[in-house]
Amino acid sequence: MDLFLVVCVLVFCPLIKAAQFESGHHVGTVTSHSITEASGICASRTHHDVLYTHNDSGGTHRIFAISATSGRRLATIYINGAHSQDWEDIACGPCTGGSGNCIYISDTGGNAGYDANTIYRIREPASIHDQSVNLDGTLEFSWDQHDCETLLVDPRGEVYVVSKVGPGHHGKFVHLPSSAWNQHHHVWVNDGVYLPITASSNSPVGGDISPLGTEILLKTYGHVYYWYIPDGNYEAHIHNHPQTLPYRPERQGEAICWKVDNSGYYTLSEGANQSLNFYKRISAPPSGSVVG
Repeated sequence: MDLFLVVCVLVFCPLIKAAQFESGHHVGTVTSHSITEASGICASRTHHDVLYTHNDSGGTHRIFAISATSGRRLATIYINGAHSQDWEDIACGPCTGGSGNCIYISDTGGNAGYDANTIYRIREPASIHDQSVNLDGTLEFSWDQHDCETLLVDPRGEVYVVSKVGPGHHGKFVHLPSSAWNQHHHVWVNDGVYLPITASSNSPVGGDISPLGTEILLKTYGHVYYWYIPDGNYEAHIHNHPQTLPYRPERQGEAICWKVDNSGYYTLSEGANQSLNFYKRISAPPSGSVVG
């Protein structure tokens, strides 16, 4: 066996096998008249087959619970104390510090005419019905990037953002310090890793870290990219060139998330009556260290 084949067998082949997914299947339609610009999506850690989404800029301080099997709106959840300038992404995961499950919303887009860099955190509601909830935390930050449409939360409740960039530039992957929660002032973050994908069509517009913390999805308007992260060190792996996963073209698809059991991923586009698509995993997920 020559050296190239050895490298393929030991390094590349397990990764390719681990990242095999079917083409997207239509599993529902988001018909609610309230949801017309679904800009992010995440899978509930508390309620079975429930996804959360929200509208893009121009919306108000609310998110929606929808069925993962039909796309039907299940509830509207208003967030007391939150402001909606340009909400771009949403993530589900443990609350910072590991106590309970939380929902994170990023007000980080550039459509409001200035850099609105705020992450809101609420606790997942105990039941799904129309309701108002209070903020559990606010994180305000400043950085050297202008626009951001991707929010990620790992199994420790650590928060990451990825910038959106113009032609020929690279998005920046940055960890937001947990010490910045509820500080009532903007925390400057400068460290980060630049992605290996470029051009305006490859600007990240959404993403998700898998529930086990070992896989990352980033979405652009034309592609879904995948990284395997065996050790929870996202910065050490995200600069590597990713794999491209199956993706059904969407009109303006910005929303993507893992299914909570890690069996595949969902995508959803902005616009009225949009298709909720699911991409089922073909092979077993990779075995490796679980972030915790």
